[in-house]
Amino acid sequence: MPYVDIRSSRYFYTEMGEGSPTLVFAHGFLLDSDMFRYQLEEFGTSHRVIAFDWRGQGRSEVAHCGYEIKELYRDAVELLHFWGCDKDPCVWVGVSMGGFVGMRLGARNPKLLKGLVLADTGADSEVVSKKILWSLMTLFFYIFGPSLLANSLKRILFAESSLRKPFVREYEEKWRSWSKDPMKKEALVKTAWSIFNRPSFTGELTKVRVPTLVVVGQEDKARPYEEALKLYETIPGSRLVVIPKAGHSSPLENPGEFNRHLREFLRDLR
Repeated sequence: MPYVDIRSSRYFYTEMGEGSPTLVFAHGFLLDSDMFRYQLEEFGTSHRVIAFDWRGQGRSEVAHCGYEIKELYRDAVELLHFWGCDKDPCVWVGVSMGGFVGMRLGARNPKLLKGLVLADTGADSEVVSKKILWSLMTLFFYIFGPSLLANSLKRILFAESSLRKPFVREYEEKWRSWSKDPMKKEALVKTAWSIFNRPSFTGELTKVRVPTLVVVGQEDKARPYEEALKLYETIPGSRLVVIPKAGHSSPLENPGEFNRHLREFLRDLR
């Protein structure tokens, strides 16, 4: 399994296929690169595809620091250079936290990107009520582990129609496994704190000058349709699609629809 050392952290990634543009997949919080299994399977037959785990999450190693969004953005810039996207720009597909970083890439490093997909994400800072609620959930997670919160967490990350699907049980098991490692659990808490206290990026959205597809799950509770609509209305020339029967993890919950829209976006890039 390949790893690369990036700014005090050892990043895990999966790479397969050939063909331009390269597609780089960036997951959301409490998930990992496995959430893109259906995208790697389909697009790996026609494109070079890469999916990675953020520092301290999934199979990437825990670092002592660097979990703020601005630091993850710096990690992403170095990763894209390592993968050669400074010479052959990629399409960045970011979900939730991966989207927070993606919009920063689109505004500040557009030469690294041929296209940008922002899925189940938003540009505003967290509203006070959600910040308080999710901070309390993070504290409970740190003290008691995920057992008491699993029911709430899965309803934030997945649509009601997805809750009986095997991947939900899979991630519940991963949460339990990660929480048994004190260093991994601390990294997750630091990441959560970074997400909940992130600054607004709305003022820079008009600087995104690469072709952009905004995607939102129809049942997304964490980053609902209104946030996707604001991205669409602010990013010049972007397009917006809604994925039915999906919540905050649309590429995993409804891969057929997600992949169809991604195929169309890639076709139009050509």
